[in-house]
Amino acid sequence: MTRNFEHYLKIILISNSFPYLPGEQFLETEVKYYLEHKDVELTIMPLNSHNEKREIDKSIKLDTYLIDNKIKSKLKKIFLFFKSIFSRLFFDEIVKNKVNSFSKFRHFTSAISNYQYYYDLFDNYFQNKKDLSTTVVYTYWNDTFTYALQSLKRKYGYKVVSRIHGYDIYKERRIGNYMPLKIHFTENIDKIYTISESAIEYLHKVYGFKKDILQLLRLGVNDYGIISKPNKSNLFHIVSCSFLTPVKRVDKIINALSVLSEQLTNIKLIWTHIGSGPLEKTLKDLANEMLSQKENVNFNFVGHLDNQDVYKFYKKNKVDVFINVSESEGVPVSIMEAMSCHIPIVAPNIGGIGEMVEDKESGILLSNKCEVKELIDALKNIQFFKSEAVREKSYNIFLEKYNAKKNYKNFIEDLKSLVK
Repeated sequence: MTRNFEHYLKIILISNSFPYLPGEQFLETEVKYYLEHKDVELTIMPLNSHNEKREIDKSIKLDTYLIDNKIKSKLKKIFLFFKSIFSRLFFDEIVKNKVNSFSKFRHFTSAISNYQYYYDLFDNYFQNKKDLSTTVVYTYWNDTFTYALQSLKRKYGYKVVSRIHGYDIYKERRIGNYMPLKIHFTENIDKIYTISESAIEYLHKVYGFKKDILQLLRLGVNDYGIISKPNKSNLFHIVSCSFLTPVKRVDKIINALSVLSEQLTNIKLIWTHIGSGPLEKTLKDLANEMLSQKENVNFNFVGHLDNQDVYKFYKKNKVDVFINVSESEGVPVSIMEAMSCHIPIVAPNIGGIGEMVEDKESGILLSNKCEVKELIDALKNIQFFKSEAVREKSYNIFLEKYNAKKNYKNFIEDLKSLVK
């Protein structure tokens, strides 16, 4: 693909590991929309690499500078910490964030060492770059590397923007309710793009960000025109999709199905879980123990599926409801994917999920505790989930809020406006 860059925007996207697998599935969709803009040059600069790598368009540059210069020496990390001791930031953080416990101090030392590390790396990187006035450095997560870029912004003249999700917003999700350094980096950034409405108020109240740099621009998935139909009344197909870790609480689904099978003896219950992870064997063993003897229950752990294979699954299978029982979430891509296929949702009212599901309209919202009993009570509403109106409502919310074509077009235009 030949492109003419006479007058263009240069975007340097700092990812955690994209295009390397796994994780950051949203970027698979997002980066394709940059290709529609002939006046945009995209460079991806991941922090980490893994064995497998996604294929990306040849016109997208991959810069492995941060990977090639990764810290490997413990002595280097210790040196960076001692280097940071003499900074004003070091003492301000201890006083303002009350770093008065060993746990907090340990996380603080890690964060400030990382900040110093990225500051030095980026300082060295941008020294060799000419006119950066049309360059936007876009960090996909709002963390220490973003703070380092903010500190160097005036020196090099680039723009800085950041996506912010969940783990990089809510200090309640961190050990000791402690988010190192963030209160010191609420300025000297051009935009922070939140993916939920609730995040804007939180960032303003808790950290002191000014609202004029906070902007809601949601993530999104593509609409492939897939309509997953409901099953007949005596068959109920439940699908879940998540990494199998403790925070996802998939054991609650198994416990709920065990009870539900005894209450709905005339209904054939089918549960499919998409995703793998460290708890896979444990959860399979639990499912075998609790569900394999139930005549009206079938379950299947299909393992990890790539993004396109998830859609193929929805195209081939009738799904009555999608469930999420996680303890912590931002705005889950798995829920968006299901909504785009006209599937109702059952999920806890955490993170941005309350903006995705209209309770008793497009699905059912559970409490953040997501007790097994309330999950059972929700899933009993079989005819509700099979209703055409409910399924259409789920899809319409997707169209309004999470349609990638609309969302990423608006996002890229907003980035362009920063350098015009």
